[in-house]
Amino acid sequence: MVDKGERDVHNADRRAGAQAQRGPRTSKVATGRQRPKRRGRKPRHPKGQGHREALVRAALALGVVFGWILSLALAGPLVARAEPSSLGPLSPAEAFALVHGLSLVTVGVAAARVPQLERLLAWGGPLTAILGLAIAASPSHWWSPILAAAGATSAAAVLAVAGSLAALGLRHRAWAVASGALVANVPLYLAALPEHPLPDRPLAVALALALLSLPLLIGNTPPVGGHALEWAPFLSLLVALWGIYLVGGLMYGMLAPGLGAIGQRMGVLPYMALLPVSALAVTRLGTSWPGRVGPALLGLGFAASALFSGAGRDVTVVMAVVGAYAFMDVFFWTVLGQQGQPHLAYALGLGAMVMAIFTGMALGGPVSELAQGREDTAALVAAMALLIAMAAFPWWQGAPAPVLSGTDGEAPTSPDLASLSQREMEVLRLVARGLSNKEVARELELSQATVRKHLERIYRKLEVRGRAAAVARILEQEGIRGVGRGPKEPGPCKKVQAPACPPRGGRRALLRRR
Repeated sequence: MVDKGERDVHNADRRAGAQAQRGPRTSKVATGRQRPKRRGRKPRHPKGQGHREALVRAALALGVVFGWILSLALAGPLVARAEPSSLGPLSPAEAFALVHGLSLVTVGVAAARVPQLERLLAWGGPLTAILGLAIAASPSHWWSPILAAAGATSAAAVLAVAGSLAALGLRHRAWAVASGALVANVPLYLAALPEHPLPDRPLAVALALALLSLPLLIGNTPPVGGHALEWAPFLSLLVALWGIYLVGGLMYGMLAPGLGAIGQRMGVLPYMALLPVSALAVTRLGTSWPGRVGPALLGLGFAASALFSGAGRDVTVVMAVVGAYAFMDVFFWTVLGQQGQPHLAYALGLGAMVMAIFTGMALGGPVSELAQGREDTAALVAAMALLIAMAAFPWWQGAPAPVLSGTDGEAPTSPDLASLSQREMEVLRLVARGLSNKEVARELELSQATVRKHLERIYRKLEVRGRAAAVARILEQEGIRGVGRGPKEPGPCKKVQAPACPPRGGRRALLRRR
């Protein structure tokens, strides 16, 4: 009978012999054997960093373009102090506004019809920079024709910025608009101070040089497509936008000369202070109710100008009227990006806004003469009209309040599918049916690299972290039966799944598919 100790020794000898035959144990790294990589895509950046970078780029682009437009071209203090000669019957600011508004519509319609033009819009920034440097270096009597030419080039730059904003979700777009407007109004405030601490021509040179960075800031913003524009609600939005900016501009132009030193020194400070509040209101409440705040503040400000007097009147009017534009700018810029065909929506919306400003400039003198001695009555009439507009404004329903995304843990955001192009929608629908990247490429006759690029743009526009979250978004917004390639032959869920069939293998299989 074998003793237990002898059996243990015998087993140890057998193991030693087997090990000697196999050779020394080496690690998988030493033998070149690597653990197979997981097929799921790892995030290229920490959570939310890509969205924040896109937000910062869009905000800086907006600030650079409108810093030059507000401080110099569009009735800015630099032009007002230089007193350039008129261009026929139009002042330099009126010539710029007219050309700029018409160019916004023309270039926007062209870009909507020829999507390849979207890549060229950002070069309107360097072209405007060249014209801005020419203005800074030339005598003031040459400024009017140069400003008129800059109205066309800057329209392309504005639409390039609008495209970068449309690529963001609602929450990030609202904060990008507020941040960009804040950046743009800092040089305007400093240039408009009575002592104007910044020299005019060096400031004009600095603002023009900043425009050279626009192509870098816009970068590789993906082309923004979307569903067809719904004209009935959009036209009501255009009418509201044009009327509010026209009435507000006319009345403020009439009241501004009567403001005291306190009101003039406050300048755009109320506007800058309320920009974060307006962005927070849009992200928390949606775009329906915050749209009322701007007309309401304008109406209250005009009513205060008729009912009060003294320094308190000046402070109240400036805070209410100037602050109202913070809510209106953030609201309209954010809502225009929610429309189908965002480039066309931005072109028509911003064109209407600029044409309202031009109309206010052209009618400012005659309206002031008609209202001579009856300024309080005119202010009360304007206040009543704006308050009525505020009450009727919800006829155009904006986007609902964003909901918390349970996947990324960020602040409220709910970008819809309207920001996706037609090709991106086709890719996402096929992915939602459980097809891999290779199968999607075969179905659409694309390369796999192109499919991956489309998916990256889809993730960025929908502000999701990956494939499963994007599929969940389209199933949530379109319904599971709305996803598919169209009618198929009836049959069980086999190789080609029907639209109502869930992806094979569930969520894990969907995450593994590339």
